[in-house]
Amino acid sequence: MDMWFFLRQCYNKINNGLLKPFHEKVIILAFKYFYDKKMSKLIKNKDILSREQKTAINKFYSSYCKIGYVQHAFYTEKTGIFSPYYIPDSIYFSYIDRTFNDWEYAKYTDNKCNYWRLFRGVSQPYNFVYRENGYWFNSKHELIAFDVALDLLLSLKEDFFIKIATESYGGKGVTYINWIGLTPDFLEKTINQLNGDLVIQKVLKQSPVLSAINPSSVNTIRVLSFLRRDGFVKIYSRVLRMGIGKSKVDNASSGGITCGIKLDGKLKNIAYKANGDSFEEHPTTHIKFDNLTIPNIDKIDALVKKLHIQIPRCRLVSWDIALSAENEPILIEVNLCQGELDFHQLNNGPLFGEDTQQVLEEIFK
Repeated sequence: MDMWFFLRQCYNKINNGLLKPFHEKVIILAFKYFYDKKMSKLIKNKDILSREQKTAINKFYSSYCKIGYVQHAFYTEKTGIFSPYYIPDSIYFSYIDRTFNDWEYAKYTDNKCNYWRLFRGVSQPYNFVYRENGYWFNSKHELIAFDVALDLLLSLKEDFFIKIATESYGGKGVTYINWIGLTPDFLEKTINQLNGDLVIQKVLKQSPVLSAINPSSVNTIRVLSFLRRDGFVKIYSRVLRMGIGKSKVDNASSGGITCGIKLDGKLKNIAYKANGDSFEEHPTTHIKFDNLTIPNIDKIDALVKKLHIQIPRCRLVSWDIALSAENEPILIEVNLCQGELDFHQLNNGPLFGEDTQQVLEEIFK
């Protein structure tokens, strides 16, 4: 179990009232220490921040909480742009995400087995079968035996994904199955090694634009939206997540790269790895990012805004949207809490931009 997953589990216990206040403070401090230590190793110039810049950071955050300089230094060095408004991960996950999102609600709702119930009428990956609370269901949501589910999958004669329905992140919990040479024993063993709820899905035929970037992976648009108190859904960041080489997943934490998307759908000129390494072209296909425009970005925005108001208990949500072969939006995954932060700020600057003070006021004041 890696440290990030361990801390997520601890945070769930905090939210469920399973830890005493003292232990909660320990976990929050451990989270801050872990992220600062992780990012500090990635910074080449430890003196990247000037005295004036440190003063600006202190002045901005002093009325809210005490923070260090590590994460501001990381974003400044990797992007070449300084701002006191960068949100440290420790603040984001310890305060912002916990304030705006109902983690208890998200724990049971953020389950891929629920998507057909929660988001009716929305294009989603096709489920051949799925396992919920130990029971197996077919695509018509009819109860079936495990043997029937296995027979159905073996008869497909096409590749498919097995995905853990909950507690998956960064590409973890996603297994790609090639049907050529697939045996009943191997499939049964693979499934039985995975605990909890599962969805077994058809491989998408994605947009020619997204496929051209990296054909082996389903490349998705990550959209972060915020439900304001006045009922308006504001989109703060859009990034394209791309796989590299023969990878089947596009997650930055699994070795993929991300690139910011402008309001008109055009990609920015630089993409980033999670460690801050930058690229002017895709390392596999050598496509220059700013030569590409994401089709139907307005439809993607409209879909996110429509769906977000259906889940008002989670005000800060990260959406993963793919594009079909016809360039129509397809909902892949919804992160109702604990969505990633770093690639948004690497590609698009401080997460909340000019609204940063307003957001922090709502939380701390």
